[in-house]
Amino acid sequence: MVTTDSYYKTPEEAEIALTGVYHILSATAVQNFGNNSTFSRSLMVMLNGATDEVLAVNNQFEPEHRVWGNGTFTAQSNFVNETWVFLYSGISRANYLIDRIEAIEGFTGNRKNEIIAEARFMRGFYHMILSMMHGGIPVYDGVGQDITKPRSTIQEVYDLILADYKFAYETLQDRAQVQGRANKWTAAGFLAKAHTYLASAKNSGLNGFIDINSFDWVDSDQHYREALTYTQAIVSNSGYVLIPRYDYLFRESTKQHQYQETLLAAEASTSATRDAIHLLANTFLPQGNQNVTGGGFGWFRPTDELHKKYVVGDFRRDHNLTGNLNSVNNFEMIEGVKYFVPRTLPNTNQGYYSIGKYRMIDPALKLLPKWASTMNLPILRFADVLLMHAEAQYFTGNEAGARTTLSTIRQRAVTAGTTVTALNDAYRKANFVDELLEERSRELCFENWRRIDLARFNKFDQTINGLSTTEGFYNRVTVPIIQTNWRPERVWFPIPIIQIDLNKNLVPNQGY
Repeated sequence: MVTTDSYYKTPEEAEIALTGVYHILSATAVQNFGNNSTFSRSLMVMLNGATDEVLAVNNQFEPEHRVWGNGTFTAQSNFVNETWVFLYSGISRANYLIDRIEAIEGFTGNRKNEIIAEARFMRGFYHMILSMMHGGIPVYDGVGQDITKPRSTIQEVYDLILADYKFAYETLQDRAQVQGRANKWTAAGFLAKAHTYLASAKNSGLNGFIDINSFDWVDSDQHYREALTYTQAIVSNSGYVLIPRYDYLFRESTKQHQYQETLLAAEASTSATRDAIHLLANTFLPQGNQNVTGGGFGWFRPTDELHKKYVVGDFRRDHNLTGNLNSVNNFEMIEGVKYFVPRTLPNTNQGYYSIGKYRMIDPALKLLPKWASTMNLPILRFADVLLMHAEAQYFTGNEAGARTTLSTIRQRAVTAGTTVTALNDAYRKANFVDELLEERSRELCFENWRRIDLARFNKFDQTINGLSTTEGFYNRVTVPIIQTNWRPERVWFPIPIIQIDLNKNLVPNQGY
C-alpha cells in the first residue's frame, strides 16, 4: 500500500505527484467518488447553464444536469458537492506535494522550485474557482490543518490566491517541461484574471449578501493597474497568439494548434485507461447520433440572446451556433481527419438549434467509447487575455486603446464579404462595459466564464429578467422556469448541504 509517508522520496515521485495535482482538472473520479466532476463535465454544466448563453432543453431529462440548465439547483444538488470535493482534493494534493518535496534531493537545476511553483499555481487556481462560485471559503495552505475550518473572507482567500500566482509568475519559465502545464505566462494570465475579477466586483457593487462575501476592501483602481501590467507583459513577451483558425481551438485533432493560443486547458488523453476523458455528449455538442456522426444528446441549448449578439459576417456565429448533426453525407476534412458538419441554422425558432462550438471526430475513427471526447477544453486562452487587456485599458483611462484591442480579437472572425470595420461598427455600444461583456460572450461562449462575468459586473438580475420568453425555441420552453426561480442571492452557488452537515462551522450562503 502506498501512503504519503512512504511516497514523495524521489524527484520522479514528485513529478508523478504533480501530475496528480493537475489531474483534478479532468479527473473521472477521486478515490472512487464523483463522475467527471470538474471541467470534464460538471463545472461546464454549472458555470454555463441558466445564463444568457445556455438553457436546459426542457424539463424532462436527467435531473442533475437539468437543475443547472433551468436555475433550480439547491444545496442538495449532487454536482455542487462533487465539485467542492474534487477542488479541495486538488488543494490537498498540492499541499502534500509542497510539504513533502522539501526533503527530496536529486533535482536538476531549479526543478524543485518549479514543481513547488506549479503546485502553488494550481492550489491558487482551485481556491479561485471555489471562491468565484461560493464567495468566502475555507483556505487550506498546508497539510494537517483543521478540517472543520470556517469560511474565510473573500479578502483572505485572495491573499493566498495572489501570493500563489505571483510566486509561480516569478519562478516558472516561459514554457513548462510538459506541454500544456502552467508556465510563467499562465500565472500572469490568472493574476490578471484575479485582479480584473476583484476590481469589477467592487466597481459594480456585487452584493455578497453575507459579510464574508464582501468586496468593500478592494481598491479597484489598483487592481486594474495590476491587471494591465500582467496583460501587457503577456501581449508583449509571451509568444502566445490568436491562431488563424478559430474552429481549430475546439476540435479533438488540432491540439498542436491549440497550444499556441491556450495558456491552460483541461487536458484529455487518447487512452481511456488514463482516467482523463471528457463528457461533452450530454450537453455541449450539436444534437446527433453519437455512434454515427459524433453528435450529442442536446440536453443544453443556446439562447436566442446569444444568436442575436452576432451579425452576419462573424465566423463565430455559425461555428458556435448550429443546427443538429443529421447527415453522413455532410462532412469536412480537417488536416486529414473527418468531421461531420451540422445543419445550417436558419433561425433560433428551430427545435434543432444546437451548441456547435465543440466538435468530435468521425466516431468510426475513435479508439475510445463513442461518447468520450479526447478534446482539450480551454480554461484560459490568449483571446481572453486580450479581452482582459481591453478591460484594464478602459478602466485605466485608455478607451481608444481598449477598442483597438477588441478590434484585434474580431479580426480573426471576419468572413469573406465583410470587414473588421463593419464588425466594429455593428458591435459598438456607447457603454464600453456592455460592449466588452457582449464581446466576451461572442468569443468565449460555453467556455465556463459567462456566469462569473455576469456576477462580477453585477449584471445577473438584469440579464435573467431580460431573457425573452417569446423569441427562440428553447427560450419559450425554459426561460419562464429560470425567471420564476431566480433570486438575486443566487448569484452565489450554495455551500453543499453535505459539507455543512460534516462541518458545522460552515455558514450557508443566503437563500439556501
